[in-house]
Amino acid sequence: MKMDRRTTLRLLAAGVLSKHLGRTQQHLHKLAKAPQDYRLQFFGDAENEIVDRVAEMILPGDSRSGGAHEARVSHYIDLVLANSSKATQSEWRKRFDAFRSMSVQQFGGEFASLHQNQKAALLDALAAKERQPVEAAEMFFKEMKKFTIFAYYTSEIGLLKELGYKGNQALAEFPGCAAPLPTG
Repeated sequence: MKMDRRTTLRLLAAGVLSKHLGRTQQHLHKLAKAPQDYRLQFFGDAENEIVDRVAEMILPGDSRSGGAHEARVSHYIDLVLANSSKATQSEWRKRFDAFRSMSVQQFGGEFASLHQNQKAALLDALAAKERQPVEAAEMFFKEMKKFTIFAYYTSEIGLLKELGYKGNQALAEFPGCAAPLPTG
């Protein structure tokens, strides 16, 4: 498979080790073409469910486009982490475990099993500290948000369907925004 420059840069920026680029790009291509065939490489099923639900709360689907779940953001995160350094993997696990512990301590259960308002309260508390995270759970949320936004807006759903990206093309003119200007 031919290496794609943009995908290579995306994967390097996400933390994939250079020695894993070819394999990771092949997996990413397969994930895009047949997402139902993807097999988790870093997360277990229960961990992936938590990551998927956190990502979906960060970028939920709506009438305009699918959210993080539909874009399979958790699979992208799994793929990147599986091909990252052992140090990155260890740090991710530490932060993820802190997030899980926080969920159990505050609400008595795993994030995936909490009521929607409890999930929102937990993420709101972490989001309030995302500019200057100190605790491992706060760092987890900051990383999840970064990964979620990056994965979503580089996916077909985020890039093509929501943003309407048409690829590199020369334009004869540069049309302005068609949205009405606010009054007042």
